[in-house]
Amino acid sequence: MNNNIDRKALRNAFGSYMTGVTVITAITDDGEPVGFTANSFTSVSLDPPLLLVCPAKTLSSFEVFANCKHFTVNILSEDQQDISNIFAGSKEDRFNQIKWHADEQGSPVIEGALTHFSCKTDRNLEAGDHHLLVGEVLDFKANEGRGLGYASGGYFSLGLEREAAEVSTQEKHVRVGVIIEHQGKVLLSQNEGKATLPMTTAADNTNAVSTIMQFMTEKQLNAQLGAAFSVFEDSKNNINYIFYRATTESADAQGLGEFVAIDDIKQQSFVTLAIDSMMNRYAIESKNGFYGVYVGKEDSGKVH
Repeated sequence: MNNNIDRKALRNAFGSYMTGVTVITAITDDGEPVGFTANSFTSVSLDPPLLLVCPAKTLSSFEVFANCKHFTVNILSEDQQDISNIFAGSKEDRFNQIKWHADEQGSPVIEGALTHFSCKTDRNLEAGDHHLLVGEVLDFKANEGRGLGYASGGYFSLGLEREAAEVSTQEKHVRVGVIIEHQGKVLLSQNEGKATLPMTTAADNTNAVSTIMQFMTEKQLNAQLGAAFSVFEDSKNNINYIFYRATTESADAQGLGEFVAIDDIKQQSFVTLAIDSMMNRYAIESKNGFYGVYVGKEDSGKVH
């Protein structure tokens, strides 16, 4: 056993694996609903139908899941990030904040979930600081839609990611930029006295992700790319813009500008009103961790 592994680095490494997001629910002996957010969900077997989740021993409801006879796995849809956050961090009555109903075994089923699996416990095994909770699927229901994604500490929507990629391959004039965050600061460049972001132009038939990854490599920006943050059209100049979020452990701006505190974004004068609006939204959303994706034009659109 290697006791010298950097646990924070290991956690980040595990987090680089893209997953869906689930809420695992059960009922206490007193009839109280409990639940927690988890991306440690795995299908195990079709015959018999088995799945696996991994409750942590640090959960306030751990004893319930360590001894439960039944539980339900709720796979969240891409518009249920708020529910994920409620069950990941809320200390209030979580179930009063959502709509749900009980399955035949009494476990909570979250309304609007992409899919749910009602299970009876097949086995419950101790594994380090977690348990391996294996469930036999008794019933399930799958709805139309897309699931909520999670990777590298942030949520993403596969549908909106695809939309961004399609824009970047279909349009001839596409500018791809990145909002790089480091310890509460973002990397800003200067253009004729106005603040802007690191960005580049996509080549024909090259998608946005490949374009911005190549750009960061060429500029020696050691940053981890996250989800799309804004996709909009500058109709006056016939240019499409796609901006991604990213994080870095390094404070080295590689000559592209300087890292500016997120709290100071509102004092910046940006090159365009669209980027100004986008960055002020980023400042607000970074405070609570709820990141949306803006899709529209430079002056009108919708945050998904």
